[in-house]
Amino acid sequence: MKKLTLTTLTAMSLALPAVAEDTIKIGLGVPMTGDLAIYSEYLGARCMADMINAEGGAGGKKIEVLVQDSAGDTQAAISLAQKFLDEGVVMLGTTPFSDTMIPVAQIAQPYGVSIFQPQSTQVEMHAGIVDNFFTGVSPDPFTATAAANHALSEGVKNVVLLTSDEGGSWSARTPLWFGQVIEEGGGKVLAKMNFSFGTSDWSPQIADMKALGEEIDAVYISSIMPDIGVLVRQLRSAGIDAWVVGSDGFDDPSLDAVAADDPAILEKVFFATLAPSHNESAVVKFMADCKELGHDVPGLFPATGADTVKAVAWAVETSGSSDPAVIAETIRTAESIPVLTVDSISFKDTKTYAQRTIPVIGYKDGKRVLISNEIPENTPKDWN
Repeated sequence: MKKLTLTTLTAMSLALPAVAEDTIKIGLGVPMTGDLAIYSEYLGARCMADMINAEGGAGGKKIEVLVQDSAGDTQAAISLAQKFLDEGVVMLGTTPFSDTMIPVAQIAQPYGVSIFQPQSTQVEMHAGIVDNFFTGVSPDPFTATAAANHALSEGVKNVVLLTSDEGGSWSARTPLWFGQVIEEGGGKVLAKMNFSFGTSDWSPQIADMKALGEEIDAVYISSIMPDIGVLVRQLRSAGIDAWVVGSDGFDDPSLDAVAADDPAILEKVFFATLAPSHNESAVVKFMADCKELGHDVPGLFPATGADTVKAVAWAVETSGSSDPAVIAETIRTAESIPVLTVDSISFKDTKTYAQRTIPVIGYKDGKRVLISNEIPENTPKDWN
């Protein structure tokens, strides 16, 4: 047998991966490039990990956020998840759409590892297909209800719903839940109209709205920028002064830029979103703190990754364990878990999605204002 020298032993030890007991690893195979890069949760996750590590880590253990680009491709996300599982991660993150999250959760299950997705609002993930999954936000029916409740408080009666199948239930069914709550509150859905992502000319839908022959109080759409900004401008140019209402897709800094030349253009725009994102919010402060640390966290969606890291760190400290199954069970059974985006979340009663407040954001003088931030009690019961 060959004798091992001190030099050989040292080289071997340096080649070994970090010991699990000393490092808490979170694996994020997420879109860093491509159309879905706006959901770059890894930016907030890395910043929060640095903040926690600077304070001594999670129960004295360093948090390491492993990140690789899936480019929004499902097969790439699955391959990256397997790679991270082989490296001993205790939690996974992936693209926030069910066609990717479900297979990733399935391959993670034998390892006792769960997914924590801080942005996914799709209802498909809560149908019982997988149970090793957490979303740090509430599903779309909750945001639809919060928006509808505010619309009703503004006297909205007649609404038009713009729907699309391109974004799954988020863009297809969220408007319908909004309409359901409006009708239950005494309002009326005048029409449902289709749209496609990437629309730059809304004149067909606007012509159909004018042809209704009734005054429209609000138009609801669950879509993304720049489409929303174009819609707002074209509605106003056509003389339609209805509220433009939406979901978390509105929560993009580029929407604020629409008001750069004319602050009044966003006065009748509001949306229910994932977390308070006005100037005085914890999210905005976090982004500023991250910038001082050398991290660019450009908006709410990237910032939500901080919730993943905070929840895992809290579970490690609370349980005293780095076992992924123990961490998941600690999160699932907790009465209250502190996170960045809201004061706290809980999965105790909901199992896979966070019970949390739903903020509604509007505009005054071109700046965001927090309109309300409550857990709606009149959410449609038939969504799951």
